[in-house]
Amino acid sequence: MANASNVAPEGAFGAFGAFGAFTGSGAFGAFGAFGAFGAFGGPGPANPPLISQALITNYDGIAGTWNPITNANAVNPNKEEQTAYLARLAPAVRASIYALELGSRIGFAFEPAATSSDPGWARVFHLSLTAGSSVPDTEYEHLISMRRPTQDVFIDQLTLVANYADLRQDRMAEILAQLGTPTEFLRAISFIEPARTPYTIELLATAHWLANFVEMRLKYALACKRPIEYSPQIQPMIWTPSHGSLPSGHSTEAFTMARVLWALLRAAGVKPYSEAVWGTMLMRQAARIAINRTVAGVHFPVDSAAGATLGLALGEYFTRRCTKKEPSESWAFDGTAYPSTMDFEWRDYFDTDATNPKQTETGWVDSKPIPNPSGTPITSEPLDWLWKKAKAEWKDI
Repeated sequence: MANASNVAPEGAFGAFGAFGAFTGSGAFGAFGAFGAFGAFGGPGPANPPLISQALITNYDGIAGTWNPITNANAVNPNKEEQTAYLARLAPAVRASIYALELGSRIGFAFEPAATSSDPGWARVFHLSLTAGSSVPDTEYEHLISMRRPTQDVFIDQLTLVANYADLRQDRMAEILAQLGTPTEFLRAISFIEPARTPYTIELLATAHWLANFVEMRLKYALACKRPIEYSPQIQPMIWTPSHGSLPSGHSTEAFTMARVLWALLRAAGVKPYSEAVWGTMLMRQAARIAINRTVAGVHFPVDSAAGATLGLALGEYFTRRCTKKEPSESWAFDGTAYPSTMDFEWRDYFDTDATNPKQTETGWVDSKPIPNPSGTPITSEPLDWLWKKAKAEWKDI
């Protein structure tokens, strides 16, 4: 993720830099990278001392004697809980609102295995709410389940990691640039630009936050060691992050954002964005980012496979949350069933050529329908507002 020391001064999108303090690979740099857009202009730093001093003397010169306000109807109050108010808020403030809308509906639990020799299941849940009372009825539904591979799988995968090292010189620029947010690489495929698509950038930043929010809890629970911890010959070309190896955070975030972006382009209905080639190119880009982490020596291919499974599922979940729909599928990644010498191939996990592009099952990935909760689901108006704003940016003029 973006390093806070490299973030430009706050401009139109510089407020997103508020999140940049949580730096490090796969950490809460998701919003920090948006500080880079400060170079595009906008207001300078808030409250410069010279202006503040001038306003003090200016007040003394023009404000005059205080006139108390006596009419309660002199100012119309804002209406409560209305999305029209969102447009008046700074992007960083809206980011906090979106974070609660998403995070408050996510649950987690770890289910130990029956025997100590088997890996347990880390499970992520969606909290379904039913409208109709001040305290809604709640029900947790399975959203993502994941368990780590056996040690034999990781050991066999070390050969793949070692062989990928031959590509380091060729891909060094990519690997270093991809320490930040994937947005820079996604915009090279679709026409994303701060003045043109500010809400699309905001939408992708929010999806990025969700991916990081979920992946970090899974990493902690599964506690998978990095390649460097198995062999002194791996010698990564970048710092190895302190958090666990599986699922890959870069893979999770890249696939989440790629799926959300293509869903947005298809929903806008503007040619040629809905054609399969756009989805294919976005998925190729997500896969390239994931594989480059193996080239760098900090991830196994199975980490990328787990991240792709998680990211694609979260991309669909996020899209449904933004469009007032309940999640319809839960996904499970069983690392113990992953073929130990198999490399990562994104087409095993997503079909862009289908009439309705969809995530796919494998011998180690499966899905189940999520039952619909009874009653009327409570939806997120702020997320729906953001989705509509982003979608409108892709309409033909």
